[in-house]
Amino acid sequence: MSQLFDTKALGKPRHHKRSATGYFAEVDEKGQEKWPRGDEATWKAGLRDVDADVPDITKSVVHHVQTSLARQAYNLDNLGAYQATALAVREDLIINWNQTQMTYTRATPKRAYYLSLEFLMGRTLDNALLNLGLKDKFKQGLEQIGFTLEDILDSERDAALGNGGLGRLAACYVDSGATCEIPLWGYGLRYHYGMFQQLIGPDGSQLEAPDPWLDNSNPWEIPRLDVTVDVRFGGHAEKLDGGKGIWSGGQEVLAVAYDCPIPGSDTKTTNNIRFWSARPRRGFDLQSFNAGDYERAVESSNSAANITNVLYPNDNHYGQFMHDPFVCLSLIRQIIRKPAKPSDFNNNTSGVQQA
Repeated sequence: MSQLFDTKALGKPRHHKRSATGYFAEVDEKGQEKWPRGDEATWKAGLRDVDADVPDITKSVVHHVQTSLARQAYNLDNLGAYQATALAVREDLIINWNQTQMTYTRATPKRAYYLSLEFLMGRTLDNALLNLGLKDKFKQGLEQIGFTLEDILDSERDAALGNGGLGRLAACYVDSGATCEIPLWGYGLRYHYGMFQQLIGPDGSQLEAPDPWLDNSNPWEIPRLDVTVDVRFGGHAEKLDGGKGIWSGGQEVLAVAYDCPIPGSDTKTTNNIRFWSARPRRGFDLQSFNAGDYERAVESSNSAANITNVLYPNDNHYGQFMHDPFVCLSLIRQIIRKPAKPSDFNNNTSGVQQA
């Protein structure tokens, strides 16, 4: 694989056409913000606030049962009720999350970034309800639709993204940052299998099995499939005439972003952990597939996915040595393409990535 690049552009911010957060509003002659699109009254009439009472909560949960899960009262079990409840709570978190990011954008404070290969998050639902101050109201609402909060909380699967003290410390740092209203984002890896399951064999030996924690999806994450970073491993670069260069001989993968809102306690501040998932830069090889070489057809996809497949691969597995550079390079590329001042937004019609 090879790729041409302009050596003069090295280290400079790169732009793409979309930003989830971070846009500055245009202002009129009086310095008042102008509404960016459509009728302002219509937009604001459609915006909702965080659930405040039990009827709003039950309506939101039932709405997700009906539309997000395509189920109804006749075929809803505890797992389905958990998924609907988690989606309802996630909506409340995202409302505060959006407001938090725009507050940071307007204030332009210094930002902090916490990198960790592990985040031992624990079960998100209980923590989110406590920090939102809605645990008692959700308990009442769930009882009205035939479920107990205890059973719903017990249905959540632990996010297999970390293990032990370092992972828990990282999660506590980000949680404390939101509580202290510090503009702090965490960055880590979205492991597909994460922590392995420990089993005991018939002979008493310890066995390790993969923990497929994402089999039932993760209702707390926000896929940012259009927020990607190119990460290159190995290879070499050569300088060509005219200020150009060529990189070749290595592996190029995409880091795809998945955001997880992190609410603070007794505050509306909701920060974020961005988990990167490795995807192939060039995916399925149709030519190899048509030629009957099925292993080569998926070689690139499998090689890239293996980087974030397992939290603890064996020491002799190449994924063990690619975790550090993958998350570090993804974050560095993310930081350097953020705008340095508010006018960068207004002077760039294509949009500069802020989130």
